[in-house]
Amino acid sequence: MVEVMSQSKSLTKEEMNVFGFAYLGAVLSKDEVAFFLADVIQKKTEDIERFGRDALVKNGDLEVVRDLARFGGPYLTLLENVHLNAFVNDVLNEKAVVHSYNAIITRPDLKTEMLGYRFHRDQPLFKDTRTSINIMIPLVDYSAANGATEFVPTTHLFKEMPSDDFMEKHAISARGSAGEAFAVDAALWHRAGKNTSSDIRPMLAVKYTLAPFKQQVDFCESAKAHLPSASDLVRQRLGWDVRVCQTYEEFREPGNVRKFKSGQYDMSNTDIHG
Repeated sequence: MVEVMSQSKSLTKEEMNVFGFAYLGAVLSKDEVAFFLADVIQKKTEDIERFGRDALVKNGDLEVVRDLARFGGPYLTLLENVHLNAFVNDVLNEKAVVHSYNAIITRPDLKTEMLGYRFHRDQPLFKDTRTSINIMIPLVDYSAANGATEFVPTTHLFKEMPSDDFMEKHAISARGSAGEAFAVDAALWHRAGKNTSSDIRPMLAVKYTLAPFKQQVDFCESAKAHLPSASDLVRQRLGWDVRVCQTYEEFREPGNVRKFKSGQYDMSNTDIHG
């Protein structure tokens, strides 16, 4: 993994606090980009063959490969990336967990109008507090031309979305090279750009959230075949310490033993004005 940060942690945190987004620099090597690019395309091909294109269009999943943790291997190794974890710890905290872990393949031939193409936010506003971030790692060079994510800086600070005129005037597109990550506060208003190129734009998207919040997928179940050999860090990020107890007897086990470990209701380091 490439683990050289392009900016100091304090600067990227300040950018997240003020603007609601930050560029993280290269997090994948060229070989890793090549692997993930080929692999997510293959997995999407298999997904279409299994469920059918029409069904995936109908439920809004034609462009998504869901739950990358279930594949183990390099997808779990990525969650150990020093650069990514330092950033997550800096703008959330060490107890933060993965809320969702998907690949998104923006297609130039998509004719449907999905939610992602309209301005939206991925987390409700908690005034003055950051509860969740999205880290996106495009696998090809990205810009407005191939549908890079568009966002409006500072809108993570406000309860309501500004007017349509304001959003259209001030929206900017992410841009960078394959393997270079960028992050947005999950409360920042954003949308998928329209891919007007002739090629697909695949990327990896990892959403992190504070430990008390519910995850999109029960990764400890979907990736259970891989967890025995996974590191403590990977298990923690996938929610190992915040699993739901099935009974009250199970909850009565010692706090360091039971599924939902003690100390997970942690909101430290999340004040965006701090």
